[in-house]
Amino acid sequence: MGKQIGSSLTVFTVSDLARSKQYYREVLGFDVTDWWAERDGLQGLALKLHQAPAGFGVRPNPPQPGDDVGVDVYAYVTDWAALDALYAEFRAKGATIAREPAVFADGGPWKEFIVADPDGYHLAFGGIDGGRTHSSYDPHIDSVIVWVRDLDAAVARYSQLLGIEVREQDRYGHLHLFRLDNGTHLMLDSNGMAEVPIPERGGPLFKVSAVDIDKAKDEAVRLGFEVVYGIARLPSVSFFNIRDADGNLITVSQDHLES
Repeated sequence: MGKQIGSSLTVFTVSDLARSKQYYREVLGFDVTDWWAERDGLQGLALKLHQAPAGFGVRPNPPQPGDDVGVDVYAYVTDWAALDALYAEFRAKGATIAREPAVFADGGPWKEFIVADPDGYHLAFGGIDGGRTHSSYDPHIDSVIVWVRDLDAAVARYSQLLGIEVREQDRYGHLHLFRLDNGTHLMLDSNGMAEVPIPERGGPLFKVSAVDIDKAKDEAVRLGFEVVYGIARLPSVSFFNIRDADGNLITVSQDHLES
């Protein structure tokens, strides 16, 4: 059976929603919307902030027996360099540090620190010092860059294709950033592209998933994408390729659940 759950959200009921949104946005560096607060995408650290009704007291988790600080959510960090950078960032922005960084011999060794939000919810950040000390690269693809000639038209087209809101704060001059649910960014860049010929050939730049392959094809055609490889239907997956107005090729696929 294919993957069915892509992410989850931890719900915090807060006493002052506006204050909490400001703290998570300005102090902890979250991307905060009316629907969620996330850092590094919905597969990173993702929360849902709910306003507590009148007379309702917020209830952070109590400490477990023998501990002095309860934890409401754990975030796992790739290595200690990333963990130390997070700690330095949070402290510089005035975050409330509920527990300073500490190293525990069990489990790695394991290193963690804990921050508190305005309602006393505790967020623990920790991890082992990963085994990639030979490499300076973080083994994640954080962005896919797509070169376009008409940025406004491309932004409108891709926002409708992917069902993503166009936000003013994601525009950086000749570049627009779409923040995808898995933490990856789709970066549309028009810098110096006005006179560049549209390529006639090329392989797919990236792949996106669809929940209904036939509807996805129809929607792509309606939005002006060209279908260059029709739907191929295999036992475990169906897919097709589309090309945008700038010659960029994209694969669209749908996994099939095993019966």
